[in-house]
Amino acid sequence: MKLLLLITSILLTTQLFAQKMIKGQVLEAEKNKPVPSASVFLNNTSIGTITDAQGRFELLVPSGKYDLIVSSVGYETFSRTITASELNDALTITLKLKAPELETVVIEPFEKDGWATWGKFFTENFIGTSALAADCRIKNYKTIRFRNSKKNKELTATAYDPLIIENKALGYTIRYQLESFRYDFKTHYLVFTGYPYFEPMKGSEGRQKRWQKKREEAYLGSMMHFMRSLFRNQLLQQGFEVRALQKVENTEKKRIRSVYSTNSKATRNADGTLMVATINQDTAAYYNKILSQEDFRDVIGREVLPGDSIAYAVNETTAGFDFSNYLLVIYKNKIAPPEYQRDFPKSSTAMMSQLTLINGTPVEVQSNGSYFNPEDLLSLGYWAWSEKVATMLPFDFELPKGK
Repeated sequence: MKLLLLITSILLTTQLFAQKMIKGQVLEAEKNKPVPSASVFLNNTSIGTITDAQGRFELLVPSGKYDLIVSSVGYETFSRTITASELNDALTITLKLKAPELETVVIEPFEKDGWATWGKFFTENFIGTSALAADCRIKNYKTIRFRNSKKNKELTATAYDPLIIENKALGYTIRYQLESFRYDFKTHYLVFTGYPYFEPMKGSEGRQKRWQKKREEAYLGSMMHFMRSLFRNQLLQQGFEVRALQKVENTEKKRIRSVYSTNSKATRNADGTLMVATINQDTAAYYNKILSQEDFRDVIGREVLPGDSIAYAVNETTAGFDFSNYLLVIYKNKIAPPEYQRDFPKSSTAMMSQLTLINGTPVEVQSNGSYFNPEDLLSLGYWAWSEKVATMLPFDFELPKGK
C-alpha cells in the first residue's frame, strides 16, 4: 500500500501513446433496460460523457490505467479499473438499483440537523482550509447525512447524490460521488474516498489565465507533482528532497505514563481506610515535561534518496512505489502557506510531509500521477493538510510546455 515484473535501475521516461475510443452501453440490472443520462467518466479527470436515450456512450481514453466510473441517481455507483490497450470489445455495464437505507434498523441513525452540527467540520476536512478553499463551496450540501458513533468515536458522512462543488479559485465544477468519509477522533485519522469528475468553467480570457496560474501554483509541490516526478525519476530536478525516516518510541514517556498511572490511583488498606499515593512538586514537573513530549521521535536518514531507490518500472505506464517504515518528503521550491502555519503554529515553514505504506503493500504509480490503491498510502504533515478537494486537480492536467 510485490510487483516484480520488471526491475530496472531507472524509471521510465515520459512517452506519448495514442488514445483509444471505447464504446459501451449502460443497462439497468433488474430489467435490462437502458439507463439514459448516466454519467460515464474517468475518475479524477475531466474526461467524461453521458449516455444517450439508449444508454450508449463513447469515451476517448488516454493510455494508462484509470477507474471507469458510471453513476446515475437511484443506482449504485459502478467502478472498474481499465487500461485502454486492453479494451477491444464494446462494454456492457449494468447498474443495480440503490436500496433505500432504513434508519429504523440502524443502531446509530443519522443525526437530525447534521449539517448544522458537523457542516463546518466536514467542510474544513473535505474541502480544506487553504486560501483556495474560501472560493470553493458545496452547492447541494443538504444531501449529506452524518452519523457520530460515540461507541467507536468516529464520524461518518454519506451523500445520496453526487456532490456538486464549485471551485471558483481553480475554475472547475466538480461532481464528486462520495463513497465514504470517516474521521477517527481517537487517532485523528481522516479517510475520504470518492469519484470526482472535473468540468472546466467557462470564462473570459483573463479569467482563464488567472485560473491557469492558480492551477499551476496548486500543482507545484502537490502529491500529483511528486508522483509524476517519482515516475520519471526526477525528484531532485523537480524540487523534492526525500529521506528515509523511522519513528522510535519514546520509552521514557511510556515509563512515566505507567508510573503516573500507578501513583495516581487511590487504594484502600485492610481496615478500609483510603490511601492516595502523592507525587512531590519536582517529580510532578518532570512528569509533566515528559508527558508533553511526542509518543515517537523521528530519526531521519542522512542520505537523500533518488527515485530509483524507492520505485521501479513495471511497464510503459506504471511504476511500483515500495519502501520501508516512513519517508520524509520536503518540497524545496516553496514554503508552506500562511494558512498552514496558522493551523499548525508549531510546524516548520517547510512543505514537509511523511508517507507510509500502511498495509506494507507497494502502490502502482501511473505516468499521470495517479496511484493505486490510494487507501494503502497514508500521508502525514503538510500533504495531510493540503490534499483536499479545494486544491485537487484532474489527472489530465498538464503544465504548459517549458515549465
